Amino acid sequence: MKHSKRLFARSALALLLAVCVLSGGLMLMGMAEIEESDLNPESLAPDVSALLPEEENIITDTTVPVPQEQLSGKFGEYSFVSETDGKSVVSIFSEEQINDFVYRRENGEWFSLSAEDMLFIIDDTVKLFTTYDFVTVTDLEGKTVTYPGIKFYSSDDYKNCFGGLDFGTNEYSFDIEKDMWKVIKTRATVLNSASFKDTNGFCVFTDIKEPVQEDDFWYVVKFAISYYYHEITAYHEQYRSLYEETLAPYDTGMFYFGNGNSVDYIEKLNCKDNDAEIRLYSDGLIPENLDTVKYDADGKSIIIELWDIKGEKMVARLRYDGEENGKIVSDIEGLWEGFKAYLHSEDYRKVSGEEYMNSVSDYRIAVFFVGMNGLHGNKKVSALRFGADDYQDNCQLHFGGGIDEMAEPCQLSGSQAMADYVIALLQQELVTE
Repeated sequence: MKHSKRLFARSALALLLAVCVLSGGLMLMGMAEIEESDLNPESLAPDVSALLPEEENIITDTTVPVPQEQLSGKFGEYSFVSETDGKSVVSIFSEEQINDFVYRRENGEWFSLSAEDMLFIIDDTVKLFTTYDFVTVTDLEGKTVTYPGIKFYSSDDYKNCFGGLDFGTNEYSFDIEKDMWKVIKTRATVLNSASFKDTNGFCVFTDIKEPVQEDDFWYVVKFAISYYYHEITAYHEQYRSLYEETLAPYDTGMFYFGNGNSVDYIEKLNCKDNDAEIRLYSDGLIPENLDTVKYDADGKSIIIELWDIKGEKMVARLRYDGEENGKIVSDIEGLWEGFKAYLHSEDYRKVSGEEYMNSVSDYRIAVFFVGMNGLHGNKKVSALRFGADDYQDNCQLHFGGGIDEMAEPCQLSGSQAMADYVIALLQQELVTE
């Protein structure tokens, strides 16, 4: 694996210098023999901003690229294909179309999709991500977002996102299934007036022909989710009749997008069968090798993110492949297995409430264990985040979120050995003499 050896930002350098003394313990652990770099504090320049990588330009133009070709078929009038810098781009909704939708909505027009329409939109969105290099969609607020397609994850552009400080773009989520979910959500919101966001997910109600105000419909969303997606306990049983009475007028379907990659469907909200929900795409929307929290899952690998919490940005990203960096991957997998065992051992140290509230360090590290068993033996990629400068033994499971998730306090303990090893890797990769 090749990484650029560049001088780390001053603040991060100070961070890593402070933990150099920890690396000696690695030899006792029988981990990888990592060469340490002698640092010369006098070499630090007052301003190192010029050494940081420039942000990659992302396609954010709200106009349809030209030359372009409008797609045919169902809803094809809203999709336009073009080429930008040798990459194929499909753009969903032009600026003019969005302006037209907004105008018609403001003048009282109601838009309704059928269940068949929604199934088509889901299938079509997956097809677009599979076919094109980039998928661009514009929402009702006029905001345009570009998502990389499946091809991106086997391209040089993707591989270039793991060069330490030179990590390419940080605009992408690197979670393609969640990206698909967002595009489906935007398309449904534009084309279907009865599409509502819930605190736990997103609901699309189909075949509703008459206008319904969101403020008047929120309780239907709440009751439908409670009735169909939560186990009816003894507590909820006393309210069953209220649920069914509330949902009785709605002889309509509902698509529920729960956590970003699951899609459930209920044919009739008033069917009075709280087991009527059907899980669509139970095997996922995407190929198995991309069924991850983030990144790809071709074999075993380790991905390390270093975050500047105060600056609210990622400052470095590294990837170690199981074939090219076998010992490092094996060592970290061993530490991961040890951590999971520690969580259920008598030696586990409980984090106090005060320590929990204070366990937010200036720099955080997230480690992704790709192709390895998760916390409960599942194959979904797991990740662990912990402090880099302070609270290295305090950690939390990480689910691929950005700065908001990274900045949350940590309530678990037991990550010190992992921190020692990973920080030594970061020191070796990011710091030069």
